[in-house]
Amino acid sequence: MLRRFRDEHTTNIPDPPRRTVADLLDGAARRRAARERREAAQRAEEQARHATTRALAREQRLDELARTEDAAWSRVDAMITTRKPAEYDALLTLLTDLQALAERDGCRHTFTQRSMALRQTHTRKPSLIERLNRAGL
Repeated sequence: MLRRFRDEHTTNIPDPPRRTVADLLDGAARRRAARERREAAQRAEEQARHATTRALAREQRLDELARTEDAAWSRVDAMITTRKPAEYDALLTLLTDLQALAERDGCRHTFTQRSMALRQTHTRKPSLIERLNRAGL
């Protein structure tokens, strides 16, 4: 009696289609590719945000440098007098900023004159001259 009841009242639920190994691998590859695209888009967005932040910070630094340009050139002379490699590295950063400021303000000629005078004054410091050459100053 129980068997007859079950036979009469069981609903036929169709079996889900069976997936093959190739289907599983294809699905995994699609999900992986979608995840990699999302991650690449996030990285690109993050890099763009960082680039914007760096550009804004550089512009602010150049604006500050424009207000104290003469003092910056005095710092250049003071850094050279120390003859320390770490100071030379800081000097290159400052000179690069001064060069960017001159290009931004259209005073490239003034920067060139000052940097040439700087080179002539310190020709006997080969490590300084070499660093200036490598930095393209």
